[in-house]
Amino acid sequence: MIKKVLIVIIFSQFISNCGFTPTLKTLDDSQSSSDVFYQIDSGSYLAKQTFRTLFKNIDKSKANYIAKINITESESAVNILSNGSVSEYKVEVLFKYKLVYARNNELIQDSLTRGFANYDVSSSEYTNNLVKNEALKTAINEAAQLMSIIIKGKISK
Repeated sequence: MIKKVLIVIIFSQFISNCGFTPTLKTLDDSQSSSDVFYQIDSGSYLAKQTFRTLFKNIDKSKANYIAKINITESESAVNILSNGSVSEYKVEVLFKYKLVYARNNELIQDSLTRGFANYDVSSSEYTNNLVKNEALKTAINEAAQLMSIIIKGKISK
């Protein structure tokens, strides 16, 4: 028994000291964009909450840039059956944002991004509401990630 424990300890020491270092390291999104303060001017409660889970805001006084965001949501029918009922909807989320310098409020960029998601309404009303909220979160996630990439590219110039 002591030999097995000793072998495990020696083997784990050998493995941990082999010199392996990862070549790629993923960074937390909040660390890489820590100089941007995201200010949501308008949008639904679900949209604001979903956005806040994606991006952790820093103190506005410490930010070098401010992104002023307006979130708009729309819904349209995709599949209309022969009896006139709708079986599938498309959710579109539009982010209109302005990127400004925090110190002097000078405009850097004024742009928009969009996110889309479809959802099926063939189940009960409760399930349809859950599926709609998940589709909305997916569309918000798409638009927010695209906005983040564009902002990071603009800041790095």
